Amino acid sequence: LGICNGFQVLDRLGLLPGIDDIMSSVPDACLNINDSDRFECRPTLLKHENNGNCVFTSNIPKGDIRLIPSAHAEGKLLFPKGKQEEYLKKLEENDQIVFRYVDPDGNYAGYPWNPNGSISNIAGICNHQGNVFGMMPHPERTFYKHQHPDWTKEELIENIGDGQAVFTSVLGYISKRF
Repeated sequence: LGICNGFQVLDRLGLLPGIDDIMSSVPDACLNINDSDRFECRPTLLKHENNGNCVFTSNIPKGDIRLIPSAHAEGKLLFPKGKQEEYLKKLEENDQIVFRYVDPDGNYAGYPWNPNGSISNIAGICNHQGNVFGMMPHPERTFYKHQHPDWTKEELIENIGDGQAVFTSVLGYISKRF
């Protein structure tokens, strides 16, 4: 699991996107400077796009929209020139796109909903095997419901935030696997 700078590390190590190989000798993607040329720090809406390949989001229903904060200056996911369409197609076919930035209606949209200009609104991807996952937004910042920016407007029955499902999915995977 790589969140924000951790995603950048997984990319640099060649573990993500992990389309064909478990680990490539050179990075197949990069996380570049945001289109705004500045640090973006605010709540972002993410739609869960994965059909079940990613073990880190197994507790999140497909199509579910979650409010997860973003806080980065270099989060724009890019692929090598001339290979962008090929890589996007493979990511789709392999069920490797995990989260995409969306607007309040669940539609893919540009800035400010996509805070960095990431290709195809991608906020998080996993490798082909689904056991390496990177995302730019910070699910740990909405682990509890009271960390949500609008938490006082809702009845706080359970203190489960939008980001908590990522971590409970990890625990579920570990307990099944080990």
